[in-house]
Amino acid sequence: MNKYYASLLALFLLASCGDNSTTTETTTTPDASTTVAAATPKSSATAGVPTTIKGIVKGLKEGQKIFFDRKTIDATDVKGTTLLDVDGNFELEIGIDAPGIYRVRLGAKPVYMLLKGGENVTVSAELEGYKILDYTVEGSLHPEDMKNWGSNPEKSEIVAHLKDDANNKPLLNLYLVEKLDLAAHLPLYKKVQEQLHTAYPNAIYTRQFTSKIASMEAKIKAQPVAVGAEAPEINLPNPDGKKIALSSLKGKVVLLDFWASWCRPCRMTNPHVVELYNKYNKKGFDVFNVSLDGLDDRRAAQFKSNPDQMAQMMELEKAKWKQAIKDDKLVWKNHVSELRSWSSPIALRYGVTSIPKTFVLDRNGVIRYQNLRGQALEDAIKTLLAE
Repeated sequence: MNKYYASLLALFLLASCGDNSTTTETTTTPDASTTVAAATPKSSATAGVPTTIKGIVKGLKEGQKIFFDRKTIDATDVKGTTLLDVDGNFELEIGIDAPGIYRVRLGAKPVYMLLKGGENVTVSAELEGYKILDYTVEGSLHPEDMKNWGSNPEKSEIVAHLKDDANNKPLLNLYLVEKLDLAAHLPLYKKVQEQLHTAYPNAIYTRQFTSKIASMEAKIKAQPVAVGAEAPEINLPNPDGKKIALSSLKGKVVLLDFWASWCRPCRMTNPHVVELYNKYNKKGFDVFNVSLDGLDDRRAAQFKSNPDQMAQMMELEKAKWKQAIKDDKLVWKNHVSELRSWSSPIALRYGVTSIPKTFVLDRNGVIRYQNLRGQALEDAIKTLLAE
């Protein structure tokens, strides 16, 4: 046999002896027929505490890529990937380097879980298109709590849960509190921060979470009229000349609304504010209106040499303000104004450069939201009334 044909024969023999351990073979013996199934695809990344994530998924095709991620303060890091086998099984061997919030992505849908490291987690899920019909997680921290809360819980329910001192589950509370606006719920964030410091003082997530809170506190301190800060006092005359103080409404949830009779967008939103007042007033909600009717300093200067004309103009401006209150059926009593239009010191203090401009205050007089409209405004009122 010449060298050419000898080489071909050697290559053929080598190819026929390759590793076929991940393919399905049928071996027939005189006694039985045995099928050796394909191995479930595995992926491993073992930097950290070894942790196993395995599962079975119905509704996805063989070869579908499964991602395992860690949630950080501002992003999500991919920690590992694998593929579904023909029966919908997958398995990942992962190194968990920090306690925190993790997730398995099944197609485009995530299943969240809480892990410290060292767990053997089993995920079972059934999907229909892009919708998870049902799922279970076993082996992680608080799996029933995580499933019961779901991916989009009511914010008022989260607030009530976090205010309960008996709910000392740091990672679960971390998952929940981050669904709330930080500036509007700073005390609850700080409560969870204390829980994390006690349970996981050296964890990277604890450090990141602490830094996030510190940054917000510095921002609030630099901008006194901001979400999370106590609303500066307002003590101005009503249309009859009697002063009304914003602080007199402490104990109630308050919509502080800067507006004017000449402001068409303001007037268009008034019917909804009236609706909210009628719906929630008896539950502890009130409205405090600050009008920017009147004469700004530039216009007032034109009448400096004619006090009588100045007085007439001011009465005309006041009449427009009073008529708008009547026409729009703004039945609450808290209507005040300096009648200085855009020269109003209070408007300047609150950073009002356009109207309508609104702030929602909690029962302690702390600004919790700004410039909400429609359903978002009603949801904020309901959340604060429930606190």
